[in-house]
Amino acid sequence: MELLISVKPIRDLPKLNTQAELDIRGFPDVDKFLPALAVELEDLGLRISQVRVGYLRRRGDAERFMALLDYLNVDSMVARPGINDVNTLAELLDEASMYGVRVIWEFGVGGDFLRSPGEVTELANEVSPHRLSLALHVARERGGLRDFVRRFVELSGYVKAIYFSNKRGGGSFGLPIFEGSIDFLKLMKVLQVLRYDENVVLHYLPSYYGRYGVDLEVLNSFINSLGGGGADRRLVKSIERIVSEVLGQGGQE
Repeated sequence: MELLISVKPIRDLPKLNTQAELDIRGFPDVDKFLPALAVELEDLGLRISQVRVGYLRRRGDAERFMALLDYLNVDSMVARPGINDVNTLAELLDEASMYGVRVIWEFGVGGDFLRSPGEVTELANEVSPHRLSLALHVARERGGLRDFVRRFVELSGYVKAIYFSNKRGGGSFGLPIFEGSIDFLKLMKVLQVLRYDENVVLHYLPSYYGRYGVDLEVLNSFINSLGGGGADRRLVKSIERIVSEVLGQGGQE
């Protein structure tokens, strides 16, 4: 499991020796100051592992970001599906693959595309041999941690990035993970039991960027404390029930 922080190309970024996602949504002219930005990111110790670009709507949209990804030596792009048909999806995946780039689609975000597990399975079959990769947002699940775990199990095999940010009540999210209603340490235990080994991205509002360092340290210490030991039996039983429910539903469809 890789821990990343998500940062926008703004002033006063945190100085941390860690992997990061560069979120360029809302910055259409980022190419103009790319050399200076790349130097600053390197000086801060931020190693960019993926770039978040916003909506991809038609063939050619992915290609617009290839110079940026190539300059940063990055091969993963996180995008929102601004499309409504499988042919456009296949074209965008084909376009990205020609540059050796993987597109990770944000699940359940924007429009009516990629919003249900059944749809994901159907589309994955139709765009083969391209792989369909997804990003999930923990705070977007209205039912809390249990609903997120259920969603994760339903989409098992497709999830390549999980965004961690907290929320209070039904309000907006983007809070540090230890300020809000979601128990992220418990979720880390769950992900360990489910053997998730892809990216986990801390995604805070810019006003909370200063919290990244402390929260990363806590998460890394917690992960190390888990070691290879088993989780407590009640948690395992709870996860097993969710998996059984999902498998049972799948058998009835």
